[in-house]
Amino acid sequence: MTHHVNDRQLNPRDTRTVLDVAEHCRKNGLDKAEERKLLLLFGRFASRHELQMTTKRPPQNLR
Repeated sequence: MTHHVNDRQLNPRDTRTVLDVAEHCRKNGLDKAEERKLLLLFGRFASRHELQMTTKRPPQNLR
């Protein structure tokens, strides 16, 4: 079921930032396997929060 959304009732704070998954992976140095996993999970676009919560990062070398 669909319904009409009035643009005047939307608040800019309520909107989410949507990112391109491939571009996010490239900017954050993620490998192709992680990019492929995220693309299968979300498709081409996802919110910043979704990407940050599902991304596995390799441990940083502290030395």
